[in-house]
Amino acid sequence: MKFRIRFAQQVVGVFVLVALLFAVVVVATMGANQRWFARNYSYYSIFPTGEGLSVGMSVRFKGFAIGRVTDVSLAEEDQVRVDFYVEDTYIDRVRPNSLLQLVTSPIGIGGGLVFHQGISDGGPLEESSLIPSISSPEGQRIVSSGLASVPPAGDDITRIIAQVEPMLTNVNTLLVSVDRTVGHINSALAGDRSEPLGLTLAQVNTLLSEVEATLVQARVDALEILESIAVIAGNFEATSEELRDPTGLVPRLLDADGSIATFLNDNNALYNHVEDMLRSINATLDEVNELAVFVNSTQPQITGILAESREAIGTGQDVLEGLSNNPLIRRGITPETPQPSTFQSHRDAQF
Repeated sequence: MKFRIRFAQQVVGVFVLVALLFAVVVVATMGANQRWFARNYSYYSIFPTGEGLSVGMSVRFKGFAIGRVTDVSLAEEDQVRVDFYVEDTYIDRVRPNSLLQLVTSPIGIGGGLVFHQGISDGGPLEESSLIPSISSPEGQRIVSSGLASVPPAGDDITRIIAQVEPMLTNVNTLLVSVDRTVGHINSALAGDRSEPLGLTLAQVNTLLSEVEATLVQARVDALEILESIAVIAGNFEATSEELRDPTGLVPRLLDADGSIATFLNDNNALYNHVEDMLRSINATLDEVNELAVFVNSTQPQITGILAESREAIGTGQDVLEGLSNNPLIRRGITPETPQPSTFQSHRDAQF
């Protein structure tokens, strides 16, 4: 007798559906635990070196892994760019003024990237934004301004390293600047004018040369002025001696018997004579002035006479030219007989 189960296909189908549903639940549970369906928010940071950084390194906040490093690359100006993501569960912790710190352990345990939350009332930081490292100048400014919550490290070694790292970065920057400055100074002292300091020293040297030449010329001019002053002083001294000398020129001129007294003490005869001469000169000047006025008033007539004379001279020249060209005059003009002179020069005498 053949045994048959009723509704066998339906029972198998139910078991298959239950198995598929169980598989879907298992996969969903695993995906939820592995965050297959969760969203990650990407950010980046800049570090001075890539030592201690690696892809897959966790980003920790207060001991909890909130993200991982996805890429480490060399950016511009020899800086290291670190791309990482933060899970959507912790995205509300990512606020403006947040910082990222690379913690390294001397024994190789406990290191990684530590996230420090920014103190801000705003919402989450925009995706793909820069979260500065704590050793960068921007990070130091945020820490010094108290805009980020940076808790003390868990042990003394980590705390010391966290404090020494920015200090070493600043010291390295200072040493690089000092080295460049010393290089510029050496180049300038070696005579390299392409350096700003060398160009400045060359300009100062040129200026000092010009000042030296100016001082030398000023010294020469001052010596000449002093020599002139010495001559003038000598003249004043000689004049003073002449004034002090009772028999000198000035006392003789001002003496009662001197030339000035003689000129003035003659019953005004010389004065009257001089006055008559001045009156005669004034009369002559008046006549000259009147003659000038007359000449100015007759200038148009004189100009007309000169013009008519010029025309008459031109007409006479034309008449003489016509007479000279006349064919009836054959013999020309009878030459004049030279008249003997009664004047005899000494050169005509025979020696």
